[in-house]
This record gives sequence, C-alpha cells and structure tokens, in this order.
Amino acid sequence: MNDEARLKIWNTYQAAWGPIDEDERRRLLEQSVAADCVYTDPGSQIEGRDALMARIGQTQLKFPGAHFRNDSFLEHHDQGLFRWTMYDGAGRVFVTGESFGRFGDDGRLVQATGFFEVPAAKA
Repeated sequence: MNDEARLKIWNTYQAAWGPIDEDERRRLLEQSVAADCVYTDPGSQIEGRDALMARIGQTQLKFPGAHFRNDSFLEHHDQGLFRWTMYDGAGRVFVTGESFGRFGDDGRLVQATGFFEVPAAKA
C-alpha cells in the first residue's frame, strides 16, 4: 500500500469524526479502522471500533459540528504522522494537534493516538 492509499484511509477515518449520522459514521469507520483498533488521546484510551464510534459521538455532542482538516502527512513502514486542525461548528479553529497512526496488513488503522492540548471549557 502506498502513501496515497494510506492518506485516503486516514482522511476517511478523519471524516468519521465530523457531523454526520451514525450509519455514515459506522460505514466510514468500517472502511478505515480495524474492528479491534486501539485509540488513545489525552482524555481516553479505548479498544474496538464500537467504542471508538461511541467516543466520536460523545465528541460531537460536546462540540456540535466539529470537524477536522488534515494539514500534513508523513508515512513510512505502515505508520503515519498526521498534523491536523479541528474546527468548531462555525468553522473557527478550535484546536490543533498531531496524531500517530499504525496501519494493519489490510491497510486499515489498527492504532490511532492523538496528541493535543485539551481545550479549556468554555464559559
């Protein structure tokens, strides 16, 4: 699998975090992450696609309309480093960060780890 194919997988995964319905989110995650994937970020560590789907749903409830844009991508040896920006529902920059991803034999993500400063609660 080449880096263009891995970037496509990553972009599919990233789109699953957006303001979409549950059926579409499940379809995107089935295409982009393994059933037994591991996801970690500063506030959570979860295992499995279903748990990831629930985590994404919680994010959308907390930050309605939030979505990501990939800013850069580096890849080698079935691993990727992604720099991204998260926007709020009005399209304003909310947080920036980096994620590390590891791709399995079938090309889907088996691990995704996000690195970012946790946004302060808005008053």
